Amino acid sequence: MSEHGQKFKSESAIAFDEEHWQKMNYATNCYERRFANSRNNYRNVELERERAHLLRNKSLLNMEKLLVEFETRFNMNGGQVLWACDSDDALQMIWDIVGKTKTESIARSTSTVLDEIGINEFLEGKRIQVFETSIGRYILKLMGKAPYHPVFSTMNLSKEEIGGLLNEHFKLRADSSSKQMVNFIRHQVNQDLAKAQVCLTGANFLLSDVGGVVLTENEGNILKSCASARVHIVVAGIDKIISSIEDLGVLLPLTSAHAIGNEMTPVNSITIGPSGETSSDKMYVILLNNGRTDLLGNEVVRQSLSCVHCGACVSVCPIYKNIGGYVYGSPYIGPIGTVMTPLMFDLDEFAHLASLCTLCGRCSEVCPVKIPIEDLIVENRRIVTEEHAGDGRYDSLVRTLIGHCKSRKKMDCPQWLKKMELKQTVNKNAFTKRVMPELAPKSFNQLTKTEN
Repeated sequence: MSEHGQKFKSESAIAFDEEHWQKMNYATNCYERRFANSRNNYRNVELERERAHLLRNKSLLNMEKLLVEFETRFNMNGGQVLWACDSDDALQMIWDIVGKTKTESIARSTSTVLDEIGINEFLEGKRIQVFETSIGRYILKLMGKAPYHPVFSTMNLSKEEIGGLLNEHFKLRADSSSKQMVNFIRHQVNQDLAKAQVCLTGANFLLSDVGGVVLTENEGNILKSCASARVHIVVAGIDKIISSIEDLGVLLPLTSAHAIGNEMTPVNSITIGPSGETSSDKMYVILLNNGRTDLLGNEVVRQSLSCVHCGACVSVCPIYKNIGGYVYGSPYIGPIGTVMTPLMFDLDEFAHLASLCTLCGRCSEVCPVKIPIEDLIVENRRIVTEEHAGDGRYDSLVRTLIGHCKSRKKMDCPQWLKKMELKQTVNKNAFTKRVMPELAPKSFNQLTKTEN
């Protein structure tokens, strides 16, 4: 079994933690109520989802042309576009830019792509202090933990746990109200942002027609840090490109409704380059491949690249509700992460993720761009099987059980012999939390012969 597979096996035991289940159930139920209300803002939400689906797929099919158009226009606006093949390329480009500024601190936004390339670990290894711009990520940094959800990063934490954490680090009263804790963290974040000379963000969308970078947020700290920093660096996957600013009229409200249950995200901004007066003196956009062209080359799985990372599929997934976000071992968690992670990074290391699906179809029902996620997971399972990836012991187990079921002699053998064979073939760890079901004394074939 791979290293990530072993980690998954140990950490998935949290599914049997009653307290964890109650927290996750409460949080996801709150989301589903808000999401249901937000759909009432649309006269025909299915028609809007179909429009979003067509817009994103059109962008994927014309990606090469749109990226070149974006580069041309963004450079004309005074910025600079850099192309990174993988995470190492992106990190080196960032370090080259940061080295010129001679800064000792950087502000970064909440971004899955930044987590994908491991920016925090890289910069802290270079003795550069990294400041978080969101309240949730600020809390997680104090804990040394990764986000638990693409949007609600501290979904697994209770108010009391956050209060205890702030009391431990800042001597804030543990019984402080939610408003007091938010105001305190916001004050700390604002102090940090004033020190940062470089701002590092992701991008929700890239606009090829105007050469613009679209940023959406709930707190306004990204806009504030971009305005005060001397250098703004954007790291965006090549899949973020869309053809026109007019597409945002469909994509932004729909993404907001599915992400947080609002008509519109509180703060939306479009940056088309450095102004030198009210924002950064220099602006760079690093276009990251990192396995995305491999996904694009698969005609079935390429649909996953149209994802807007709203987190809706994660919030409704029954598997995620039980095991949480850490066991995925990747910045991309939940159903869409189950599809993307093995194919973008390492199929052998993440082959076990293909089993994390009940094929209930809830993820596809709520996806704002109509990605058939459960179909893509089935495709992943086919790829894993054909490539003989993952843990071969489970393949061997299934083949053995199928062989038993096809053999009349083995199906009709005595009960004690069946029990002995099961103990030899079934992994003992498969029943650490459950009792092995008792086998019937006689097979169905034997019973029918007796009765008749």
